[in-house]
Amino acid sequence: MYWWGALYLLVPLAGVIGWSIYMIQRSKYRAQERNAELAGSSDLRDVVAQNSEVSRQLLAKLESMDQRLAAVEKTLNDIP
Repeated sequence: MYWWGALYLLVPLAGVIGWSIYMIQRSKYRAQERNAELAGSSDLRDVVAQNSEVSRQLLAKLESMDQRLAAVEKTLNDIP
């Protein structure tokens, strides 16, 4: 009958070990899933880079318009 005592120890131990293995596998698959989601981010990086370039071009145009507007404003202020 001493084997009942061993069962009281082995059953919870097996449960803890099984739970640990399950959690390790779960975290492994979640990490793989995240990596798969981030693999498509290279397309997103390309779009962001393209958008940044367009924004730089627009900023350059706006700065040139600001300079021209300042010149026109100066001319109008100089007229008596």
